[in-house]
Amino acid sequence: MKKVLNFALYDFANSAFTTIIITFIFSTYFAKQIAPNPVLGQSYWGWAIGATGVLVAIIGPILGSYADKKNFTEFFIKLFTIICISLTTLLWFSKPSEKYLLFTLIVVALANFFYELSLIFYNSILKRISNTKDLGKSSGFSFALGYIGGILILIICIKVFIDNEVLPFGLSLENSENIRATSIVVAAWYLVFSIPFLFSLKKKINNKIEVTQNNIKKIKDLIWNNGLNNLGKFLIARMLYADGLNAIIVMGGIFAVGVFNLEIKDLLILSILMNVTAFIGAIVGGYANDKFSSKSVIIFSLLGLIISSSIILFVKSQLFFLIFAAINGFFIGPIQSASRVFITKSIDENNQASGFGLFALSGKLTSFIGPLLVSTITYIFNSQRIGFSSAIILLLIGLLILLKVKKTNLDYL
Repeated sequence: MKKVLNFALYDFANSAFTTIIITFIFSTYFAKQIAPNPVLGQSYWGWAIGATGVLVAIIGPILGSYADKKNFTEFFIKLFTIICISLTTLLWFSKPSEKYLLFTLIVVALANFFYELSLIFYNSILKRISNTKDLGKSSGFSFALGYIGGILILIICIKVFIDNEVLPFGLSLENSENIRATSIVVAAWYLVFSIPFLFSLKKKINNKIEVTQNNIKKIKDLIWNNGLNNLGKFLIARMLYADGLNAIIVMGGIFAVGVFNLEIKDLLILSILMNVTAFIGAIVGGYANDKFSSKSVIIFSLLGLIISSSIILFVKSQLFFLIFAAINGFFIGPIQSASRVFITKSIDENNQASGFGLFALSGKLTSFIGPLLVSTITYIFNSQRIGFSSAIILLLIGLLILLKVKKTNLDYL
């Protein structure tokens, strides 16, 4: 249980980076106060994050294969975590001026790059910290704790540094010191709550591994055997439903504001509400994962997400939107958690980092397609509701491909 708790605390720790830096506070600060205007700011930010995603997709599988071969998984987790935390602290120097535009983009892009790389090796540890029969519960618990971490750090940063007349540590509103200080808070949070996991990491005893095998051939053999094998089919399915999921997450705020006229405070409530239901969903989905199978949980959750998202397209009131958005959150948690478990169960322990390198590729290489499709369809039909429906289509196609994927051998034990 201690291993699982340490593992989950790392999720609790790193959620601060994505919540505050990438998604909410610092991204908004960059768009409004550093970039020439919010439109360009949103574009620059999106391009920087998108570029790092593509790099991770390309480098991840090769680096994962190398880590498996050289037994570098623990080293890479520690190294990439410390680099990401260190880079995050540099955002304190991102003053509200166009002079700091390039500096901020470079720092954020590099920090996000190393954050995403760290996740490849973090995910690959799951099989080592949990019993096979409890993989679902362990994965679900860590995701759940991550959602809670995101909520807590968001509330702390807003209440202490933004929505507060008396700022702590002698900070002032001048040069946006209060906003810039959130980067230091994130770095400290990330470091402190990562320590139990990082210090618990021990280099595994290497079993016999074919050290002469070419990295590219090794990656190919994981997904191809006279055609796409079961893992390859799953990664294609996951790529599509992840694109749809990404579109819902990335474009959901814009959809909420444009269609239901939500204000900033309403968006905060929505974020907290969805994180709470995602927390519940991750816990429930974790137990269901161990009782049934990863595939069954993903299929059920995708069906739930497709139905609730479809209903959102037709509801008129803010109340019903919030209710079904919360239901969406409930299904998002199990999809993410069960997908990680499926990969863990599909690959032997000596190839876990390679497998999660491919997992990163399936989640990042085409991650731009969902938001791009929603934006394009919205523009063509001049309707946010019709545009948002394209995300549901991606979920549906991913689901149809997933139906052809077999359960892992471990699901039958």
